[in-house]
Amino acid sequence: MGERPARRRVLIEDARRNDQYLRATWHDDRGQFVISTWRADVCTCAARISAADGAALAGLLVDGLADAAAAPAAAPPADGPAPARRPTGTAALVDRARRWLAGVLAPDRPGLSPRPGPPPADAARRRRSA
Repeated sequence: MGERPARRRVLIEDARRNDQYLRATWHDDRGQFVISTWRADVCTCAARISAADGAALAGLLVDGLADAAAAPAAAPPADGPAPARRPTGTAALVDRARRWLAGVLAPDRPGLSPRPGPPPADAARRRRSA
């Protein structure tokens, strides 16, 4: 089984669905991330951050996910349908993210490596096409 190709960029739509986006790009040659904001296809602002600062940002995101997982679910509106539940819980995602981040930041510490689990759903398809 080969290694997963490295992800270099992620594009995230603004929660307000207003045609604004956050884009994060990893530049291996510089050891930096570029975090930029976009309106449609126009970059409106960009900041370069070091890999160490990227780890701090990842920690903040993981902590925020943990807070979101611990918060009680909002009650559905009285006149609307209940929101659909995701097949995997946020708490499970937070747990996996914490373990992965711990393994990246301290790979030599026992017990902090990413938790083994089933391969992603598309792993079999990638193996067949390889």
